[in-house]
Parts: sequence; C-alpha cells; structure tokens
Amino acid sequence: MKCYARDDLLPFSLPKNYSCLMRDYNGVFNIKTQFNSLGYRGKEFLSNKPPNITRILVLGDSFTFGIGVSDEETYPYQLEKILKEKGHSNTEVINAGYADAFSPDSYYLYLKKRGLALKPDIVILGFFVYNDISDLAETVWEKADKDGLPEKISSCCHVVDGGILRNKMIDFKYKYPILRDSQLFLLVVNTLNARFKLFKNPISMPTKDELKLGCVMSPDCIHLFSAEEEKTYKVLKGIKDITQKENIPFLVVLIPLDHQLNPKDYNFWFIDTNNLDFIQKRIGKNLSESRISYLDLYPIFDKQRGRGRPFLPKDLHFNALGGQITAESIASYLVENELIK
Repeated sequence: MKCYARDDLLPFSLPKNYSCLMRDYNGVFNIKTQFNSLGYRGKEFLSNKPPNITRILVLGDSFTFGIGVSDEETYPYQLEKILKEKGHSNTEVINAGYADAFSPDSYYLYLKKRGLALKPDIVILGFFVYNDISDLAETVWEKADKDGLPEKISSCCHVVDGGILRNKMIDFKYKYPILRDSQLFLLVVNTLNARFKLFKNPISMPTKDELKLGCVMSPDCIHLFSAEEEKTYKVLKGIKDITQKENIPFLVVLIPLDHQLNPKDYNFWFIDTNNLDFIQKRIGKNLSESRISYLDLYPIFDKQRGRGRPFLPKDLHFNALGGQITAESIASYLVENELIK
C-alpha cells in the first residue's frame, strides 16, 4: 500500500491531500482511502479549533487508522457519528492513526509536537495489545530529553520508499522507482537471476518483534520484551503528564486480538489458552498504578459474540462491525464518565 510519507520526526506519517489504495494480496479488501490537507485520514478539519467544538483526538496504529475498511467504517469516524446521534452535535473526532506512526513512543512524540497544537478536549489512545509493546523493538530514539523521553524517532529496519514502507535492505530490482514499476524489467531481472545468479538477495533485517511475533501475549515469553515494556509504560506516563498539564482527559483503549476471542481457530502457541487476557490484565495493572484511565475491550467483545465476527478474515484487523463495537464502547464510556457533555 503506497500510503506512507517520510517524516523528519517519526518513522513515518501520512501524505497530505492524497488518495491511496489499500489492497490485500489475499483478496480480503481493495479499498481507496483519502487523506486531508493536514495529513490525516478522513474529512477536512480546521487546525485552529472553533470555540464551539468538542474535539477528540484518537491516537493509534493500523487498527485506529483502519486498515481494510472504508473511511466511514473506521472506529474514530463511527465514534463521531454515534456521539452526534446521542445528542453531542458539536463533537469532532480526529483520526491520528498512522499520522502518529505505529508505536507508543511515536504516539507520545506526535502528541507532544503536533497533536496538542490541535487543542483536543479529549485524547484517546487505541492500544493494540498484540504488538504495540513489541513494536518498540524496531524504533530508535535518536534524541531524548532530560527525562529520557524521545525527541526524535526512527526505524532501525524500515524506510518509506515510493510511498511504501520497505525493509531498508531493498532488493536490487526494487531500488529504482521508475524501473520497479516495469513488469518487463522485473521479468528480465528474475530471469537473469534464476539462470546466472547475478543479483544476490539482500540479508533481511528481522526485528525481535518479527522473530517473536505475539510473544507479549504469554507470561512465559513476555520477559523477552522487558525493555520494550518498560519504554511503553514510560511513554504512556509521559502522555498522561502532558495531557494532565493541559487539563485534557486521557483514555487508553485496549484493543483485543481475534486469536484471544477464537483461539481454537489458530495454531498460535504464544497465547496461553488458560489465561487469554493475560496481557490486558498486565497492562491494566500498570495503567491503574499510574492512574491512567483505560477501557478494556476484551470482555465487551467477548460478550457480543452473537453480533458476528468483528475481524477481517486472514488480515485480522477490524471489519466494520469491529469498528462499530469499539466506537459504541468508547462513546458509552465518555458519556457515562461525563467526559463529554
């Protein structure tokens, strides 16, 4: 998917005034998405918030961005729609998914350097329990402040190239932007390589996350990501501190994994079937100790199984139903806790 933009602060962000195609190679989805003039998914909004608007800024990764669903099916879009239907007509929800890159440290830095300038009244972080911690195995804090929090973040192993997030060790045939779009060129290179072995494949640079994907889901494996987990809690505390200073309510929403809800459908040894929500409990305990409000979606999704499967097949991101359940749950939380009036 050619939907990424190079960024001088974060590993990547989103292009401005741009339409891109999300296509799944398994044929699960083939959807066009639109980025506005400020580089966010969805409709236009004013950088200077109007005085009568209650603005909600939603941080997060591909689940918040909405891989595989239309602009109107993402949970931030549905959240705004539901709140307006509940009578909160002056509500505006900004989807900062992927505008803030893909990991908790980038969410923090984005909010500090860019998100706060939008004057949000509420900040919500969609935290995907499967890989938000382990994704920090890829990020590099090139600069840090006096408190040890990141000032500039890059990726050890990926770079935006032609709108695509590629491994930094790029195969020869993909190095040159014009030629790599030529089917004839690719055919010639593949043929010569098969016959004469002229072009060596680059050594891949798998991160610890890629090698131990899903490891944080198990009490027997999470210790391998102790450094990343410590950094995660550090930046979440950093978000709490800067939102608290601005008197902005901050809510972390814990997003579950389809494997947790349907473990029998997967041969996935990292998940402890006797302790399916281990990671939610672990993260929740830390958030409570840090006095950070959170909403755990696992029990909510578990209770609403009768509505259908909320994840896309094979791809495993939210489908429209997953976005709807998430939006409904957040809306109820905001209203019940009188965070929105």
